[in-house]
Parts: sequence; structure tokens; C-alpha cells
Amino acid sequence: TDGVLSKPQYLFSYEAEGWLKLHKFPATWEQAFLRCHYEGAVLASPLDLRLVHALRSTMAQNGVHGHVFLGTHNSHSGDDFVSVEGVPMSDMEINWAPQTNPDVSGLCLTMAINGPSQYMNVTSCKDSLPHICYRKLDNSTMNECGTFDDAYHLNKRTGSCYKVHFDKKTWYHAYEICAAEGGHLVVINNKEEALVIKDMFPVLPSDKINKWEQFHIGMRAYGNQRTWVTLNGDRLEDVFNDWDPGQPDNMSGKQHHATFIRAGTLDDGNSETKAKFVCEKSPKVELFEPSPLQYSEISGKAERY
Repeated sequence: TDGVLSKPQYLFSYEAEGWLKLHKFPATWEQAFLRCHYEGAVLASPLDLRLVHALRSTMAQNGVHGHVFLGTHNSHSGDDFVSVEGVPMSDMEINWAPQTNPDVSGLCLTMAINGPSQYMNVTSCKDSLPHICYRKLDNSTMNECGTFDDAYHLNKRTGSCYKVHFDKKTWYHAYEICAAEGGHLVVINNKEEALVIKDMFPVLPSDKINKWEQFHIGMRAYGNQRTWVTLNGDRLEDVFNDWDPGQPDNMSGKQHHATFIRAGTLDDGNSETKAKFVCEKSPKVELFEPSPLQYSEISGKAERY
């Protein structure tokens, strides 16, 4: 499915020589760090003057003038502020007068703007603020799935792109990761797509196979009647609905999310159970707008097409 995302969220900045995205919804610094990471970017830091100007412009264009989190912190050592790329703050373009004792660890850099000026300060990394993600232009190319992430592969039979995450997560964490990547937990529409997903389970010796090995997928139950609906709003009867015999059984009264098991059928599972999962993405959805620049050398020099 194409999903609801129809335009790039990351806009290219000539000054930044890369892409920027401002997340208006407040998050802790760690949450912001992870969101940027899942999106294929980093939490932006004021690495040079051009990037500072680009950050300021992004804030102004989005109508955000109050403090936002940047990617510079002293979580490793109270005496040392570094960017998420490992650049020490002494090498950055920062003019600031901290209002908090910077010798205390667990502080993160923030930025606010007022007209043509910007102001840097630090606050607790546990505060919740908007934040800006940044991806620097490099020699990566966008693939046929509309992403820089080459773990996504287009399946010609279904027309969707898929990525298998083998690092087990809860259902909600898996949902967050798929959304950040520009997709959603896989919605299995029919038996043909079910066979495609079944083939994504790791190949194992016959004596190691567990039919209950599962993927989190994009379907859950609502209400006391346990009405099953996909993340796209599809009714159960309109999508793949081949439950394993005896399922769904709502064991312990907490199994409200569907899983797809190695047997090629559905089971109901607990959202807090950590499992592998499959993200589905439309090849028409691009998180990053096409770059008007071409990467030329590691130093950051770029040239027009």
C-alpha cells in the first residue's frame, strides 16, 4: 500500500549541504536521537556556520522560535560536550553563555532563535523539546524503494518494498521504527503476499525450526469483541486471515496484536513480547527530497548536476 505519506519530510539545504527535518512534537534527547537514527539521519549539531544558518532557517520556516534539542551533549563526561558524530564542542560554531552549570553530566545543547540571531544553551537531556534531524550529503544513492536504506527490497509480485528486522522489539517499538523509515509494519493483503513474507524467515536446519517463530505485523484487535483491523484500516475479512488452528485464543487476555508465524499462518500475540518484524514501504514514498547537488568528495565539496 502507498500509505498516507505523500511528500518528502526531509528538505535539502544548500547551506547545510544535506537534508534537515524539524520534529515539532517534543521528545527527550534520547528519544530524539533514536528517531533521527531510525530515519537514517543524526540529531543535528552546529558543526559550522553554514549549518547553524540552515538550522536557524529551518526553525523560522516552521514557526518554531523556542529551544530545540541539538545533537551535542555531555552524557559521556561532564567536562566534555561532543556531537553525536564525536565532534568536540570546542570545534563548533557556538557563541553561548550557559545558564546551567556545564560541569554536570546529562546536559544537552539547545538552540532558540530571535529574528536573525540564535541562542545556544544547555538543559537536562530528560527534558522534552522539539528537535532537528540532519543527513549530510554523501555518495549514497536512493534505491528503487525510495530510500537510502539498502535493506529494503522491492518485490515485483506485490509492488511493495520490505525490510526484515532481526533485532527483536516490542510491537510498539517495531511500529515506531517502521514509521520512522517511511513505512509501516507489514499488512499482509492476500495469500500471495503471505508466501512472500513466509520466505523471509531465516533458513534453519529442520531440527531447529520452530513453527511459532513470529514476525510482528500491522494488525491489532480493538474492543471487547476483539475486532481485528490492519494499520491501513482494512477489515479482517478483506485481507489475509488464515489463522493457525485454535487461534486467536487471547491467552492470558493480553494478546491483542497479530503475528505471522513460520507456519505461514496468523497468531495473536502480546504487544510486549519482543519479536522480529517486517516493515513494508511504498516505493513511491520518499523521506528525502531529491538532491539538487551531487556529492563529489569527502571534504563536503559538492557540485551541481
